[in-house]
Amino acid sequence: MQLTTHPVIKWWNQLWKKKQVVDLSSTSLKVNQSQSAIEIPLDTLVNLSIEKGMFFYRLIVESEGNDVVILKGYRKSELMNFTQKTTDSLLLLVASSDRWQSYQQSLETLNAKGCYLSSYEWQPIAVVYQLVCKLQKLGISVDQLASPLHKKVFDQAKLLSAESISELGRGMHNQQVAPLLVNKYKVFFDEIEKNPLTDKQRMACVTNDDHNLVIAGAGTGKTATLVSKAGYLVESGIAKPENILMLAFGNKAAAEMNDRIKDRIPFISQSLKASTFHALGNEVIAKHYGFKRSVTSFTEQPSLFSQFIDDALNERAENDSQFKFNLVHYFSSLSTPGKSALDFKSIEEYNEFLSSCRLITLNNEWVKSVGELRIANYLALNGIKYEYEANYKFNTRSVERRQYQPDFYLPDADLYIEYFGLDEYNNTASYIDNDEYLASLEWKRELHASKETNMLELYTYQLKRGQLQSSLKAALTDYEVISTPVEIDALFKQLKEKNESQWQGFIDLLQRFLGLYKEGQYDTTMVRNKLSGSGYDIERTEAFLSIFESILSVYQEHLVNTDCIDFSDMIAEATDIIEKGFFYHNYTHILVDEFQDISGGRAKLLKTLLASKTNIRLFAVGDDWQSIYRFNGADLALFTEFAQTFTPATAVQLDKTFRFNDKIHEVSSRFIMNNPAQIKKDITTHDQLNAPAVRFVDIKKEVETLTSIINMKDRKNQAYINVLQRALATLNRSADKKDKVASVLIIGRYRQENTAQLKDFDISKLTYTHLNISYVTAHASKGLEADYVILFGVDTGVFPSTRENDELIDLVLPNKENFIHGEERRLFYVALTRAKYFVYVIFDNDKSSPFLSEITKFGLQYVDNKLAPQLAKWHCNQCKTGELRPFTTKYNKTLYKCSFSPACDTLVNSCKHCNSPLEVNAQGFRRCRGCGEIEIGCLRCGIGTMVARCENDSNRETFYGCNRFRRGADDSCRENITAAAYQLRLKDARDSELNPNS
Repeated sequence: MQLTTHPVIKWWNQLWKKKQVVDLSSTSLKVNQSQSAIEIPLDTLVNLSIEKGMFFYRLIVESEGNDVVILKGYRKSELMNFTQKTTDSLLLLVASSDRWQSYQQSLETLNAKGCYLSSYEWQPIAVVYQLVCKLQKLGISVDQLASPLHKKVFDQAKLLSAESISELGRGMHNQQVAPLLVNKYKVFFDEIEKNPLTDKQRMACVTNDDHNLVIAGAGTGKTATLVSKAGYLVESGIAKPENILMLAFGNKAAAEMNDRIKDRIPFISQSLKASTFHALGNEVIAKHYGFKRSVTSFTEQPSLFSQFIDDALNERAENDSQFKFNLVHYFSSLSTPGKSALDFKSIEEYNEFLSSCRLITLNNEWVKSVGELRIANYLALNGIKYEYEANYKFNTRSVERRQYQPDFYLPDADLYIEYFGLDEYNNTASYIDNDEYLASLEWKRELHASKETNMLELYTYQLKRGQLQSSLKAALTDYEVISTPVEIDALFKQLKEKNESQWQGFIDLLQRFLGLYKEGQYDTTMVRNKLSGSGYDIERTEAFLSIFESILSVYQEHLVNTDCIDFSDMIAEATDIIEKGFFYHNYTHILVDEFQDISGGRAKLLKTLLASKTNIRLFAVGDDWQSIYRFNGADLALFTEFAQTFTPATAVQLDKTFRFNDKIHEVSSRFIMNNPAQIKKDITTHDQLNAPAVRFVDIKKEVETLTSIINMKDRKNQAYINVLQRALATLNRSADKKDKVASVLIIGRYRQENTAQLKDFDISKLTYTHLNISYVTAHASKGLEADYVILFGVDTGVFPSTRENDELIDLVLPNKENFIHGEERRLFYVALTRAKYFVYVIFDNDKSSPFLSEITKFGLQYVDNKLAPQLAKWHCNQCKTGELRPFTTKYNKTLYKCSFSPACDTLVNSCKHCNSPLEVNAQGFRRCRGCGEIEIGCLRCGIGTMVARCENDSNRETFYGCNRFRRGADDSCRENITAAAYQLRLKDARDSELNPNS
């Protein structure tokens, strides 16, 4: 049908050769005008309205996307007929749609409230609501629909609202459905495990959003929840076993999961198998190519990989003189990170860094900084003769000043070089006197000017920018210094032979960098992008990357030539195959264990797999408090920011631990939550105790008894062994009384052969008849549990470890946390929470871990520190520099005084709950700096504490009086207040703590 304009308009258009043709087809409106042609699909129409103009009528056509077309110059009757025909065509088009059946099914599912709906499943509900709204706006009523199905759907959709079909509405629907599903499958949840699932475990199982995160805690039943989820999906008919993909991070974890499936849901164990990410990747690759590729032997034999890299370096060096020069330059000058005094907050930290550096030049001189090392070796490699810290040619000695010794002197060029520790704004490190340093610089400049000698100035900021070598080279050119590069072959051989361990360390660095580089699916552009503004040593990094790129190329070529892959290839190639649509599967649900350990590469594989088909669900279980594998590429942000990466998402927290008691839980959870970046959890425990379950044991007293051992190091090592055996003997007696064999985990930060105190101690020969004892590292303890745990050697530098990654490794790791020692804190939490009943912590107070000082402040109700009484360190709030130290009065009362007493006269009481020092508030109350308990002080005497009186006398009303009341005593305080007044003061004190600035 064609819409005809008014005759006058038609004549006018012919006169001026204008065009306006409107055609209606069965599927669209086509509008052809002089300057344009528009086709409007009928199913996008939103509204058709007729308006009267000055002389004629016009049709306003509104379509989706807020598009509006105005057609002028028509009769009203013509437009009414045309809109009716358009509406009829739209009705025919709508009626012919094959989606009405799916609309009905979706609406029935919605109204039945028996299914947890994903965003994909919610889409038809939103679409049919929008369709009905559009039809109503176009003036179409239910009576105009011919099909009973269409009428039924129309009537049901009319009852919906814009809010109810939104994403918020989907969430509200699912919140209503979840408890109903929990109740429906109550018997299943009661019987799937040996003990009935907790309420939160059941809620996790029925939650079936697009992406689901189960936030667990130690001992809260992660594996049970994961296996129960798989069982629930099958039991409820949501999925078949072959539609479920279960992923773990290691073969051991996958095997344990499969054993659990066989034990708890044996009827699907043949069809449902847990796999590792690497096994999945290998399967994808094998199905794509039609055969399984071999895995390179380097993955199982890292020594072979080291040898391969060594051979590759040597071969490339022999064939490429520039590569050999780059190797020598890196190895001699750049193996130490380019840090300076400006990078450290104190002289002690800087000196500690320097002590870890090998600041020996190619000419075998010790220099004082990394910048000087690089200058010296640049000169040496270019055959430029120099003298280090030689006396200035003119005498400058005086009463105030020793003889001036510039950093470098080039005798052939008669040129001095000074390397100044200044940034681009002439600032020194904060702990160096800036004015004095600049005055010294000015003196040197004036001296050289007066004596007509040349001084080349280089600066620390050039080192930080990676410009030190180029600046030196340019300046030497300006001074016409002749360079004669040394014969590099002999030097290369000499460096390797004389520095064998450093050469092997360089190979290890390349090997680890390569593994993480491929695991994270990086390219060199991505790595270089991390350099800007991140404090990296640019010159060193660029030099390393140029060497690395050559080794990577040789390695990849080796894999191709041997037709092998490595573990990283399994992930990366599988991701690529799936992304290109070459992998066909039937998965509808992906279940992932230990999600806090996921890396960027694995996350990319997951996202690609989720995008490969519609309506695939992700169910991830993990515990951010136990994320301890950043050094292997694990990215904690993928867990803590789950909803940003996988959206839409729903999170469920498991809230009950069955492993340990409330005292271990209180210590471990308070400790880990001192890092505000960790997810807050409210976890309850199955067992409640009235006594501490963590005991600190200092070896100090044992050391004092071992006077027969002269060497202090040997004495302390023996003290450690004695204290360990004493703890084991105590546990053995306890197990004997209970007539059981108890398991004991001795947990150290490092492997036993790398733990000095245990290096020559054979734990397997310990004969405690009621103990099953084993030693593990803190990392290896993850996933284990024992009746008792002994944390061994919890000293500074061990927990937290002060061993840091080379900054080059950080380039291929997830971003560092802002919270200091965040991962070490989580590792200590893991070690603490392996115990069911009790934890011993053995340490040397001379170098005790700051973690222990922190934990002991939790109070005596949580930590037994009788064998470590001097551990807690409390700063004095009065002088700000001293520490509060406890002493006991003749009345057996603990008080605290400042370590700078009598210069600082601070004296404070101790908390009656935990014995920590009390902090006095000006409003008349005291707060415990350990457990946070509040005491209401006496406002009359200013010394005493208000305590309840007559609380056990039913005939008298309870009131509060000063505890310094002594009948008949001269110094007695008679202050008393009502219970209501006391409660008001207590409330004010707590409010003051919550709002300290109010």
